[in-house]
Amino acid sequence: MSGSNQGNQGNQGNQGNQGNQGNQGNQGNQGNQGNQGYAGGSGGWFFPDRVDLPFVAVPSPIAPKRASAADFRVGHDGTYGRRWSAAWRAWHMLAEFTDTDAWRNRQRQAGQAAPKKNGLYITPWRARLTKGGRELVGAVNDEIDALIRLAEDERADALGEILSQSNEFITHFMSVLCATPGSHPATGAVIEAASFIAGLAAQHFKMLEDRRRPSQVCAALRPPMEVPGHASYPSGHATQAFLIARTLEAVLDGTPSAAAQPVVEALAERIARNREIAGFHYPSDTAAGRELAAQLWDAIENRPLFSAAVGAAHAEWS
Repeated sequence: MSGSNQGNQGNQGNQGNQGNQGNQGNQGNQGNQGNQGYAGGSGGWFFPDRVDLPFVAVPSPIAPKRASAADFRVGHDGTYGRRWSAAWRAWHMLAEFTDTDAWRNRQRQAGQAAPKKNGLYITPWRARLTKGGRELVGAVNDEIDALIRLAEDERADALGEILSQSNEFITHFMSVLCATPGSHPATGAVIEAASFIAGLAAQHFKMLEDRRRPSQVCAALRPPMEVPGHASYPSGHATQAFLIARTLEAVLDGTPSAAAQPVVEALAERIARNREIAGFHYPSDTAAGRELAAQLWDAIENRPLFSAAVGAAHAEWS
């Protein structure tokens, strides 16, 4: 037999490396789109039909007609929001955001001065780190040293949270409020919208700033998951979490559940910090996410669709 090549079958194990096909696990960074099931979903159920008796041909048990007859059809007019899942309504509020002065007049080039007319702008990462006359390389190294300490001291304990918050964390916010998509659908919808808006804005500034990830500067940080395929500054998770927290502040304001707001704020801080513990983001990325979230809230709080969504969510808690 002279050593059959059957041993080469072991190479089939390399098929497991197919999981490295391009940041697929990081789809959650794109506005939490991976949370469609939570958001009310745009599908997922599957119902087989019969070839010999399609359901559309079933006779009505209360009249000598098919159940599909015109006499038994409902109206054609709808009420906005009733038949729309949270994720799809969030797209409408995202489109509304792109018609604001903040987005139209946003910073469009790296190094550009703050734009006029309330346009979105965040402090460039180099300027943030060299504020007060600090030397840039030394400031970056200080941030990396802080991340090394987090990896040594906290990553093992935080790993479960890091993994669970990687693809989506809307469920975390709903959980601390003891809410579900069924009990508080309007709240879920407005949180989803805040996440979408923050995700879009964060990606725009990531493109401008194009900052390398911490582990791309210090490979020994070795994050526990594949590094997302986009730049570091600002932190998308931080931007989304802080905007969601600000949105929930308005939703809960004046309701019996307003006392939970400190818990919501703490959760946003924890989500942002977990990304630092994992080695995905610098502390300055988190600071920029907080800065951007504050501007986004100012831009969207009085927009018609978003304001109405906040009102509907508020009513669920009143």
